[in-house]
Amino acid sequence: MQGGRGRQDDRNADRWPLWVFGLVVAVLLLLWVVFAPGRGYYHFRKMQREIDMLAAENSRLEARNLELSEDIRRLRSDEAYIEEIARQKHGLLKKNETVYEFKPRARKE
Repeated sequence: MQGGRGRQDDRNADRWPLWVFGLVVAVLLLLWVVFAPGRGYYHFRKMQREIDMLAAENSRLEARNLELSEDIRRLRSDEAYIEEIARQKHGLLKKNETVYEFKPRARKE
């Protein structure tokens, strides 16, 4: 009976290096999948974050573009808006207008 068992132990002992080799290959393959330069999971996540950031920037720029388009439309057609901008941004006055600036009083403590 022991002869049969000895052969089975020998076969298991012969397979041990194959298991270790297979495990090493599996670990190396996993590391390659995670950290492969230019195509690994780490690179994929980095690129995904960059895409998300650029999409947010794109949305912000599209909103700003709409605002500027509305300003252009109003500047081309709305006289009251042109006057408002001229007064606010450029400090222009109508003929015979005078501007009085009052400084706030200093608080007494």
